[in-house]
Amino acid sequence: MRRSGWLSLAFGAFVGALVIVLLATTVSAPSNASRTDCVRLVASSSTEKGDLIHALAERYNDTGRTFDGGRCAKVEAFKKTSGAALDLIADGWNDIDEQHPEPQVWLPSSSLWLDLLRQRGKGDLIKTGPKTSLATSPMVIAMPEPMARALGWPEKDIGWREVLEVNQNGGWAAKPGANAQWGNFTLGKDNPHRSTSGLAATIATYFAATGGDYGKIETADAVQFVRGIEASVAYYSDDSVAFLKTLYEEDQKKPTPYISAMAMQEQMVYLYNHGAPTGDPKQLQDKPVGLKRPLVAVHPREGTMLIDHPILTTAKATPEQQAAAKDFADFLRETKQQDSFRDLGFRDPEGRAAQKLAEGVKAKGTGEPQRIGTPTGEQIQKMLDGWEYTQRRGRILLVLDLSGSMKEPFDKNRKDKPYSERRIDLLKPAIRKQLEYLHPEDEVGLWTFSSDGPEEKMPIGKVKDVRGPMADLVDNLVPQGETALYRSVVEANDKMRREFDSNLINAVVFLTDGENTAAGTTKEQVLQNVDAERLDNSVRIFTMAYGAQADSRVLDEIAQKSKARSYKAVDPQGIDKMFVNVFSNF
Repeated sequence: MRRSGWLSLAFGAFVGALVIVLLATTVSAPSNASRTDCVRLVASSSTEKGDLIHALAERYNDTGRTFDGGRCAKVEAFKKTSGAALDLIADGWNDIDEQHPEPQVWLPSSSLWLDLLRQRGKGDLIKTGPKTSLATSPMVIAMPEPMARALGWPEKDIGWREVLEVNQNGGWAAKPGANAQWGNFTLGKDNPHRSTSGLAATIATYFAATGGDYGKIETADAVQFVRGIEASVAYYSDDSVAFLKTLYEEDQKKPTPYISAMAMQEQMVYLYNHGAPTGDPKQLQDKPVGLKRPLVAVHPREGTMLIDHPILTTAKATPEQQAAAKDFADFLRETKQQDSFRDLGFRDPEGRAAQKLAEGVKAKGTGEPQRIGTPTGEQIQKMLDGWEYTQRRGRILLVLDLSGSMKEPFDKNRKDKPYSERRIDLLKPAIRKQLEYLHPEDEVGLWTFSSDGPEEKMPIGKVKDVRGPMADLVDNLVPQGETALYRSVVEANDKMRREFDSNLINAVVFLTDGENTAAGTTKEQVLQNVDAERLDNSVRIFTMAYGAQADSRVLDEIAQKSKARSYKAVDPQGIDKMFVNVFSNF
């Protein structure tokens, strides 16, 4: 008995020591982040989950995880809208943004973008094989709760036909119980060429218009229905995340909702209601925050798209990177990481919602929403082509800084081209190119400004009528004088408000390379002048900071106050990209 007890104690001590050794080995495993021999793996995620993927990539790197007999990977995560990433992948990723290198792993919001890539004949740029979904989120009509209730929610199911009815029958004033001060029904919608929410909403409206028969996409009735929905769009954002940020900031400031509804993923409604409108996990609150007007996730009664959030590997990935990509995908599908997706408001890969999510977005249940049929890549392309003619047209005043600094080199400290070229000379071809991209039925005019404020160069007219003459005018612009920035913003806004056309998106696109140098108008007067109470009766002012000397802080304030967005080009190779991003709002 003594010997047996002694042996038991000895064996127990041995096992305990072994456990301690194993634990010490596990804890002391080197982080991949500190190793220099790991496979470099670049991941590009859609923006709404970009911060989460970045955090999970860091978690992956810190685990000391290995694959294929001891290989390790170091994941670098970046974010870009799915449509913008699609274009870059299709074109060989000739991205001038050095902060986002070419990815080997692509995490778009939806497999729809892969279908479009195949429709372009570029499907071979993505490795074939079964698609792995990391999470799902249905496309919803997100509405401020008072407006949803005015349409009969939650007792009544709401869909795209109800949106069309309100828009065509006199707006909110014509609805029983609705507040007449709400004005027209205004819809926030992303550009479907760049955003998954915009693409899914476009597909859903065509589904509602055709009764689910995508063979009728081009019929007169379908076109009229979709045009009626698009007529309520305030402007086309290139990213719902930015739209939500502005809406969130306005919730506490304004007594009246400035937008009636937005087409977006359900997950983004959850983020908004829980204090993280930009998708930053650090801002997320466990319970809904005290908003005056929380959002309601309305699942359209006609059905909706379930956004599947795949993880894809590009064909350019080396065999080592492909193995690393598979290991990273396996890691993201593990329970701990999947819980992180659920915490951020996503459904599981099969479309099931947690009770907390359903309550957080005020949904009617946790079951999978009614899905609509997924169109083919060819049918999606037809919808996008049709959208070019059904979208709400823009009425745009382009205001360009023509002060003397525009004659200076883009970067005075560099002698190499294009940095040594004059700012005005780099700007002219970008403007000519953008004029070619505008739809013939859009309206555009041109002002310039310097010491004495703005000067009209071309009255606003249909693009098809003014494109050629405006391009000639741009070619002959000569910079001189000072920068009457504040006065020019005010006068441009006043003009567009006087001539406001409620059937169009009314906007000023304002570019400057400097800061205000003229007396007479203060920044406070500018911000008061451009303040947008509602999106259906105010002018959007999209600002462009051109070069490192532009007063980007003030331009940000002006754009934000008018419920628009600001853009910048701090590198001459980013000028075209800046213009494309700005004009994607129309």
